[in-house]
Amino acid sequence: MSVPPSVTGESSAAVEPEPDHHHAWSDNDALTRSYDAARFGVLACLLFMAGGLYWTAAIGLLTISALTAYPVMVSIGVAFTLMIFGATFWTPRSRSSAVRPLWSAAESGSKTTYDPVTGLPLNRLFLSLLNQALIRGQKHGRQVAVLIIELDYFTPAAESPAELNRHLMYRIEAARVKSALRTTDTVARIAERTFAVLVDQITDADNLLLLARKMQGAIALPITLDHHEVFLTGRIGLALSKRDDLDPNALLEAAARALEMARTDASGMSGIETTLPQPQTDSTSTIAA
Repeated sequence: MSVPPSVTGESSAAVEPEPDHHHAWSDNDALTRSYDAARFGVLACLLFMAGGLYWTAAIGLLTISALTAYPVMVSIGVAFTLMIFGATFWTPRSRSSAVRPLWSAAESGSKTTYDPVTGLPLNRLFLSLLNQALIRGQKHGRQVAVLIIELDYFTPAAESPAELNRHLMYRIEAARVKSALRTTDTVARIAERTFAVLVDQITDADNLLLLARKMQGAIALPITLDHHEVFLTGRIGLALSKRDDLDPNALLEAAARALEMARTDASGMSGIETTLPQPQTDSTSTIAA
């Protein structure tokens, strides 16, 4: 699995709307790779056939029998093209495309600090706060946790998500997540349907797990928007820092990896694995919630 690049600022994905499709994850990169592979295959096919003709002509074998074998060469070239195109197109694609924009903010020229939809901090401010929390944690011998929360929603089949006010929906969910936290914790919006939570002053790993469950429960409460009842789930990837860890990017990457594991759990909220070590553990730990 590819790990998202380091956080360096905000992503434009934090405020731009996504396609109005359930589970509408972007496949643009994969399609581009497929088209590139197809073009390469066609070029290779043409070169193969041209090379065959040149070779047979060069050695004086351009006879009727050689031309009869030419369709075989064409078939081989076409098969080669289809093989490359098919292998590229059917390569399993991770849903990390939903997470990658969170950390590729260097590509965005935006200098915005707060999300205009939810009022929450964006990537740049969250990174700064996380860095400060890690410094305090090292000074006082405490650990810091990061939780990445990915929302998903659905409505009854007869209702269309395109009619929903997604901005209002995200504002409601942001408030729910924030209400589950302590005043010392921070929640930020880092993509269209993704939040990041900074939990400072960790005293008990079990309490951290309970916090993840509490947020999932709050997210799962139904929302009525424009006479449509919307049901949401929250997948959570959690990472716990080392006591002497000062690298915020490593912690964010660990949380992103945990989120990938959480996506493989179809039960969503009920699939929490109690694999967090005790706070005295010296290595970075992750949990799929």
